[in-house]
Amino acid sequence: MSVLVPVPQSKTNIGNFKHTITMLMGMWLIIGLFIDGFAHNHGAVETFFTPWHAILYSGYLACAVWIFYLTYQNKSKANHATWVQAIPTGYELGVAGVIIFFLGGLGDMYWHTVFGIEKNIEALLSPTHLILLTGALMILTSPYRAISHAEDKVSPSFRQLLPALTSIALTFAVMAFFLMYAWSFRQNLWMAREEDAVARAVVDFLITTMLLVLPVMLVIRRWKLPFGTATYFFVFQAVLMAILDGFSQYGSIVILLISGIAADLMFRSIKQREASDWRYKIVFFLIPVLIWGLYFAI
Repeated sequence: MSVLVPVPQSKTNIGNFKHTITMLMGMWLIIGLFIDGFAHNHGAVETFFTPWHAILYSGYLACAVWIFYLTYQNKSKANHATWVQAIPTGYELGVAGVIIFFLGGLGDMYWHTVFGIEKNIEALLSPTHLILLTGALMILTSPYRAISHAEDKVSPSFRQLLPALTSIALTFAVMAFFLMYAWSFRQNLWMAREEDAVARAVVDFLITTMLLVLPVMLVIRRWKLPFGTATYFFVFQAVLMAILDGFSQYGSIVILLISGIAADLMFRSIKQREASDWRYKIVFFLIPVLIWGLYFAI
């Protein structure tokens, strides 16, 4: 990993407090998404106009209004020549995401009106839902991009990095949502016996492992990992994914809590900051072994 140098502060950089508000708005949006997923999984969706869609789209509206406010504040205070120049650093794609999500929402309403309500995997992979996914990811990753650009500390504290960590956690939670059919904790994969079932189980294990481990890798590439990061990521995803089945799969929360704490303890023992250090590779090898070992044991 190359040595990080201080990044000059741009006029459009904003502080962690405002990034935190962005993430609170993002959590509002994503909680609405998972509640909507629960409703779809339990046959409670018969029309576009539902309480869970209201939570989802009001969360989007909150994100859109907040990002517009941040841009307006920059333009009025710093006398930026154009609105584009006033967009906070890291939020440029977020603004595009607001527009894309809006168009996807209009398309989704039309789609449901004409073609009805999708079920099962069709509800995840419909064209309008994929457009909504794209817009949401662009919005949710804004604080991570902003903090990655502005944070010049190699070893920030967990608190300093929390908005960026939440940005990453929400991003991968959304990806896990759209891959819910491959989330191993929702399947009884330990009972797989037939060849096709075993093959499906292996693929699901790989996808779930990537969804859990990649967020940690992303942070390590930029910063020294604050203690608690792995636990935060693992439990964050576990809790949100458990919503989809009404927390009937609560065992996944326990497994990932234990695994996250163990991973954080192992990462804490590594003093080097280089992401290429061989000890990191050993930890990343041990994490899946621990997770799936507990999965089969419990």
